[in-house]
Amino acid sequence: MKQGLDTLSPNEVDAIAAQLGVKSEEVVEMEKRFNGADVSLEPLTDDEDESFSPISYLTDGSEPSQILENAQLVQLREAGLQQSLESLDERSRHIIEARWLREKDAATLHELADELGVSAERIRQIEAKALQKIRGTMTATA
Repeated sequence: MKQGLDTLSPNEVDAIAAQLGVKSEEVVEMEKRFNGADVSLEPLTDDEDESFSPISYLTDGSEPSQILENAQLVQLREAGLQQSLESLDERSRHIIEARWLREKDAATLHELADELGVSAERIRQIEAKALQKIRGTMTATA
């Protein structure tokens, strides 16, 4: 209905709104949309630093291959953690589980020290050594 490339005058906006049976504001909004610049969905360059393009905002990560890959990665990490925990002695495993793997109420060094009859510093040393061993096992399996 727009005859040229110029911006619509208020009288033209009112006339088009009356013909379409819509509000004048809707005609103005539509004209703004039509006059907007085109945007490429894909990045125009191969520069990785400037890879922010609209297409990257449209993906929701629910592609079946990504879902499967993420699930397998979680499964591998859990298996690696389980294997690492099994490589620890009973006391070290108990300390790690109490300090790091509880859903609620992680144990403090002092609580574990009282429970195991050693100093809090000794618990910290056992924990540090156990975490170092777990990291070594996890990186060796990765």
